[in-house]
Amino acid sequence: MKKPEVTHPQDAVIRSCLKCRDHFESTWPGERICKRCKSTAAWREG
Repeated sequence: MKKPEVTHPQDAVIRSCLKCRDHFESTWPGERICKRCKSTAAWREG
């Protein structure tokens, strides 16, 4: 079994971060937290 190939590449979309609510450019549908929030110690510690 192979992973299905993406037939329609996703374009970057401006989304609102679920943590800080700032707008950021999301490169895929599951990206909902901005890079700034992901780089914090609190985010890395879980």
